[in-house]
Amino acid sequence: MQAPIFKYSFLQQIAYFGVLLVFQDKMHFTVQESAVNGKMEESHGVISQNRNGNRDEIPQVDVEKEMVCENVENADLLFAENSYQMTTERNLKDDINNEIADMDHINEENMEGPTENLILEKLPVEILMHIFNFLDARFIVKTLTKVCVEFENMFNSDIYWKTRISKQWPKKYPIVPEENFDWREACIEREEQYRQWSKPEETCEHFMFNDNIFASVDGEGTLLATGSRDRYMNLLDLSKYDPDEPNSKKEVIVHTDPKAHKGWIWSFASWDGCLATGSWDTHVKTWDLSGGCAPVNDFKCKSAVLGLHMEENQIYAAGYNSRTYILDPRSGEVTWKKVHKQPVLCLKANPDYIITGSEDKTVVIFDRRADEVYKTIELEDTYAMCISYSNNQLWIGDKNGQIHVYDAQYGKFELVKTFDVGHAEKVTGICYTPGALFTCSTDSKIKILEPNLDPGVINTLSVHNGAVARLSVQNGVTNDNIPEITTNK
Repeated sequence: MQAPIFKYSFLQQIAYFGVLLVFQDKMHFTVQESAVNGKMEESHGVISQNRNGNRDEIPQVDVEKEMVCENVENADLLFAENSYQMTTERNLKDDINNEIADMDHINEENMEGPTENLILEKLPVEILMHIFNFLDARFIVKTLTKVCVEFENMFNSDIYWKTRISKQWPKKYPIVPEENFDWREACIEREEQYRQWSKPEETCEHFMFNDNIFASVDGEGTLLATGSRDRYMNLLDLSKYDPDEPNSKKEVIVHTDPKAHKGWIWSFASWDGCLATGSWDTHVKTWDLSGGCAPVNDFKCKSAVLGLHMEENQIYAAGYNSRTYILDPRSGEVTWKKVHKQPVLCLKANPDYIITGSEDKTVVIFDRRADEVYKTIELEDTYAMCISYSNNQLWIGDKNGQIHVYDAQYGKFELVKTFDVGHAEKVTGICYTPGALFTCSTDSKIKILEPNLDPGVINTLSVHNGAVARLSVQNGVTNDNIPEITTNK
């Protein structure tokens, strides 16, 4: 594709004719002014007879001769001025033509391609950067940088992406420094999340699904698993929903099991096509999503299961009896750790740590390699209801409606700050991504926040009449129970 070009000669011609028109207007005005002045002098001679004001000394015939002489003098003066102006005009034309010729000669020497053409990629970098700032970050990365090597090199540096983010969101980001942080992808995520959630009525499809959903939700690809107080487990395929066909909601349900558990299905987790469910019946079960949601494992714990984390060959379960259960899908073995004094309400894990929050007002970081408690965080006058752990950041939502962020880099787990983002009751769900921070609460609100220090509110969704018990954000889809689903257009 040929780059856009700018015609220097065309612009120069416009400048030339602009100067010429201004000059001609000035010359025309001068001629008119000279003619008018001549008439005024002639009229003055008739009225005053002479410039000395002596009527009696000059006969009438002498006055007429003087008028004729003055007219001749004025005519000669007018002719002289006109000749001078025409000469000046010709000289100006010659000067402008010579200047244009010089500029064309310079363009021929300094430009590649056709003479008198300026190619877009030859513009100064500062001008190009200013133009490209009006383009979406994803378009720049995925399309513009593929046009030519020069454009690719322009956006290889992290400096551009840092500057672009800081201009729109000047607060500290990321909150915790991260080695090898991908500033390009972070910019893409921030711009897209902000654009999507600042006007969700234009960018999202929202629909209500209220069949047998009373508790947790979890997503796996385009599939959404939901749990029920009356023991129902539903599997929904969101790709089958058509916003133009209201009846398509019936086609969304791809699996229903009214006897998945004998108690309230309270928690979900998924990994690589496998779904895990935890219930008040003290069981944790796994299901093969690719095999029609066929049952795979059934683990028996000693208490109700209030939270789950699933990874390859390992499942962690939060027990109401203050234990953390470790389940092995390969052998069916069940072991446990007791690091809390009251019910464990939430947990997250990565290859290094298992992090649990309890009603005993503590958050415990358990070292998986050392097989011991690494650190205990004590919360004042509150306890953790939900946890999000990624990108060296530990986010905690508490029963008072506040959120806390900890610096987990190098295993520090030090408090950075506590925020009040506007929730009036318990924060029951929290999810951090490089593009946005998502929270939900028993106050029936869902908030989308900026993922920086002192997070500003991008939007507050008031789409529920009751408490929001859980939140799941995956693959551009935000799922929350009671019982509505928000999907990305």
